[in-house]
Amino acid sequence: MPHTVCEILRDLAATEQNPVAVLGRYSFRQDGLRLDEQACDGISGPAVLWLNEDTKNAPKPPANFALDGAALNQKLSNLQKHTSLTKFRFGSPDYDRWAVVYGKIERRVGEAAKKAAATLVYRGDGVVVFLTP
Repeated sequence: MPHTVCEILRDLAATEQNPVAVLGRYSFRQDGLRLDEQACDGISGPAVLWLNEDTKNAPKPPANFALDGAALNQKLSNLQKHTSLTKFRFGSPDYDRWAVVYGKIERRVGEAAKKAAATLVYRGDGVVVFLTP
């Protein structure tokens, strides 16, 4: 079952460097790709995981990787209560989508940590599952 961005950030030490599936708002912007939520209870700073594609070193999903549809729908429904997709006047609706991304969490340090506490390192588009609510 995927964790939400907020769940990851609340206990970063428990998931750091471990393979994990993360649910959130997948956002494509000029400064990069990220998975985020608009707000997290008990978290100071941005509720963001920057996405970093690494086709060689990011973890491969297990051969039997499956998502529990009912549980995923419940988590997505709860997420949508406090996070929405951005509506753009111009451009593609693909700039914001709901997604589950499989990868590993790496803590950010220094200046990079001001933008986000961690990065989700993923293998490529094959480990990004876009959801249709």
